[in-house]
Order: sequence, then structure tokens, then C-alpha cells
Amino acid sequence: MNKTMIITDTCSDLPLELTDNYDIEIIATTFNIDDKFFSEGVDFSIENFYEILPAPKDKISNFYIPAAVYVDRYKKAFQSGFNNVLVIMAGNEQFPMHKAAKEAIDLFFKQYPEANIKIEAFYANNFSMASGFLVLEAAKLAAEKMDFEKLLETLHESASKMTLFVDAFHVPFSYKEAGMSWVELIKYKTDYHPFPALALRDGEAHELIIKKGDHSAFDQFYAYCIEALTRAEKPDYAIGYASREKEALAMALLLEQELGYPPMTMYKLGALSVFGASKAALAVAFKDVQ
Repeated sequence: MNKTMIITDTCSDLPLELTDNYDIEIIATTFNIDDKFFSEGVDFSIENFYEILPAPKDKISNFYIPAAVYVDRYKKAFQSGFNNVLVIMAGNEQFPMHKAAKEAIDLFFKQYPEANIKIEAFYANNFSMASGFLVLEAAKLAAEKMDFEKLLETLHESASKMTLFVDAFHVPFSYKEAGMSWVELIKYKTDYHPFPALALRDGEAHELIIKKGDHSAFDQFYAYCIEALTRAEKPDYAIGYASREKEALAMALLLEQELGYPPMTMYKLGALSVFGASKAALAVAFKDVQ
């Protein structure tokens, strides 16, 4: 029997109600806040994290998951009779979680050389629910017992099309740990200004031009979203927010009226998403076709 365990972490911003029908291991991301270590969803809630911001930039200096945590999950998969393990993470190969997951593969096989199991660390090259959608897709394919190599091939293709529109309001460029800002982890090719709207896809960010004096910024951002979702032949989409709940609800209502169906979920942006794009960010995630 072909059994695949799907592992992700809290940086994928997956609402728990979307994971109920699948066997997904979600690991809490640990943050170093003022030289103290806190695990997301364990030591603080998302709302608690919102209260921390804004904070002096050097107060939140790192985020990670220890390699030992991944080793423990690999051991669980092996002892539970899984043939494969797929770890899906937000960000790219420079993310500390990806490095830890890769290191843990070597550590696991040194401890269990007899283990006949395939383990793959997969980075989404995107953030928030653009990563979360990949986790859900992988979990669905795993439940269908898809061949592991075919599953990976399918996921790579989906990752290249997964898109996140972000009305970032303010993208922080000046964190002491610059790597924690989304735009420092992707190929941002546009000159900086403090209020960008961005389209993130396959490791790159492109600005969605918002013209001053030409309707409201919200209306222009909505126009970008509806054009892309219509072009993509009405895919599932998700709307994320932190402090801008009213605007998120308005976006959901407008998109549902135009598309004829609601978002798959409205979700609260997680700690890394908020720290990377600010708690004023509004996000729309979906799978494009181009």
C-alpha cells in the first residue's frame, strides 16, 4: 500500500477546519521574541502576536523549527507504516525550516538506516495560503494513494501557478533580520515605496500598480483580484487578513457576487505572514492558469 504522510508548519496559515478531512501533521513555528522562545499556537495565539506588533525591529529576531522535531515526525511516519513523507513549507530553500527539514532527513537515516521510506522536503516558493493550498492538494492526492513521484511532479506544477495577491499597505524593508521580510526572500524587481500591492508567484514578486486619485486603493486591488480569478477560470480562493477584517469581508462579498461562489475560506494571517507583510495586509490566494 502506498501511504504518504504530509507535514507542514504554521507558516502555511492553514485554518484547522480545512485540515479536518485529511491526515496532515502541522508543526508549530518557534519565534525568538526579545530573546525568549515562543511556539505559534502553543505559547501565543495569532491575536497575541498581532498585539506585539509594531515592536522594535530587533525584538523579533528569528523563527525556526528544530531539526529534532522533524526527525520525530519522520520516526512517527516510519513506525506507523508510511512509505513516504512529504514536508511542505512556505518560503524557499533559504528558509530555516527547509534547512532543518533537510538536515533532519540525514539525521533520521543515521538513526534508522534500515528504514525503507522516502522523505522529501518541498518549499512552496510562496507564502501564506499559497503554500496552504499546496498542502491541501498534496493531502488529497496522498489520500487517493497517488504514486509518490507522480505526486511530487503534480505539486511542482501547481507550485509554479500558485499566486498570492497582497495589498501589503506597508512592507517592512528595515528589519534587523532582513530575511524575515517577504520581499527579501523573493526577487522583488520594483523600486521600493512604502505602500505596495504585490503579486507573488513562483519565487518572484511583481507590483500591482495602484494609481493615486483613480478610485480607491481597495477598488483597484479588487479589480486586480477579479480579473485574475476570472482568467483562472474561477478557481478556489482564500482571503487572509489581520487587522482589516471589514475590508476582508467586503472583498469576500464583492468577489462572491461577481464570481458566483464564495471563498474556500477566510483566514487570519499567521505570525510569519504578519511579520513579513504587516498586520494591515490583505491577501488573496489562488491557483492561476498561466
